[in-house]
Amino acid sequence: MKAEFEPGVAGRLISRGHGRHSSRVIDNWELILVLESKLEMFIGENEYAVRPGECLLLPPGIRHGGLSPYTPNLSFFWIHFIPRNRAALDMLHAMPQYFAAAFPDRLSEYFQLYLSRQNDAPEDKTGLTLILSLILHEAGQKKKKDSLSSNKSLPDLVERAKNIMTLRFREPLSTSQIAAELQCNPDYLGRIFRKSLHETVTDALNRIRLNDAAVLLRKTRLTVSEIAYETGFNDPGYFRRCFFRHFAVSPKAFRRLKCQGHINTE
Repeated sequence: MKAEFEPGVAGRLISRGHGRHSSRVIDNWELILVLESKLEMFIGENEYAVRPGECLLLPPGIRHGGLSPYTPNLSFFWIHFIPRNRAALDMLHAMPQYFAAAFPDRLSEYFQLYLSRQNDAPEDKTGLTLILSLILHEAGQKKKKDSLSSNKSLPDLVERAKNIMTLRFREPLSTSQIAAELQCNPDYLGRIFRKSLHETVTDALNRIRLNDAAVLLRKTRLTVSEIAYETGFNDPGYFRRCFFRHFAVSPKAFRRLKCQGHINTE
């Protein structure tokens, strides 16, 4: 059975340096993702100091609230929602109340997408439900070992392939080209790479390129096609498809996303 949720109101708090999270009991679930500074809260008898990239999952029927005033630079996303079936409840009960997001930047982008949709088309319940599902799915992800981090147990051939991709991902690389430089068979390289890192050479290379593309979309005025070529893709259409699969939003929509502020101090 697929987990089903009903979307509620979401927002982004940007602290003005006073007030604190209200002490209350709510009848729905709430997920919080801290972006900057530290949020000190209690849930029932438990106390938490939630830092950037960390989340709180607040269940209904339990009193929660702030332990200290908001700091001037505190910022966090929040969203309310209701589980609609047993699978949804089981999913939520399997998640801890306090946890570090596996990929906080991606989770933050989903929150921004939800706020943008909530602002532009609040009547679009289907769209909001879909984005909420992305948020909760991403929040439930367990962080895997970074396939590009140093790992002494990896075969030397895999380490060398990783180094080539990390340093030269903007070049027109392929599994065959990397294998040729390493003087090995492309099929053998592909097998040992996937066995060691649980992803293909192409997937690893595209992931590096897409993460770099996301930075360029945020920080430059390059067109989508220019960014595609800049990050090593030779086909802007293929780049757009890969970007959507990775971030669940198109490059243009990614660039358009606006952070919506919402102040809910006492």
